[in-house]
Amino acid sequence: MATDNSAIVDALATSIQRKNAYRGNVQYIPVECTLTATQGTLTVTLSETLPPNTELLAVDLECTAIPGTTQTIDIGYNGTGNYDAILDGVDVSSAANVKYPNSATAGLGAPIAVGGKTLLATIIGAPSSDTLNGYILIATDE
Repeated sequence: MATDNSAIVDALATSIQRKNAYRGNVQYIPVECTLTATQGTLTVTLSETLPPNTELLAVDLECTAIPGTTQTIDIGYNGTGNYDAILDGVDVSSAANVKYPNSATAGLGAPIAVGGKTLLATIIGAPSSDTLNGYILIATDE
């Protein structure tokens, strides 16, 4: 019978790995937000500044239908051009599940390095008492 190894098993055989890469501390960031009335773009801060060497593992959010002519959500982090670095243009014109990784991102692979960054959701539309609820999972060396 043939056998093969996961990439991390091969990496462990040749060197010590950071805790966030193998058997790190997985941490849960809850998201519970009632969106304020706005027209255009609303930015929601989802986390504090994350510790160095933090890896994003998963995002799982439920969003109510956002009214307006264009209704999308981006997930990213602080810094020029990074507002959609994790998810870009998820349609929330009807109630939606906003997930990373998902079928559109699975080939890109997780995790994503987010150490020293603040996670953000950018909502385009006209939210008014809509909700964004769920969780984010990260791995850290802490």
